[in-house]
Amino acid sequence: MFSEVTLISLLAMPVVSLLLAYFSIETIKMISQKWFEESPS
Repeated sequence: MFSEVTLISLLAMPVVSLLLAYFSIETIKMISQKWFEESPS
């Protein structure tokens, strides 16, 4: 018998992990773009 808090946390965990992964990937892209732009080619 699940409580509402347990159910919500179980549903939120994969969503939060996906959001964290997405934001980390976007941040890495931004940093790499800035680094490539600043570095002399």
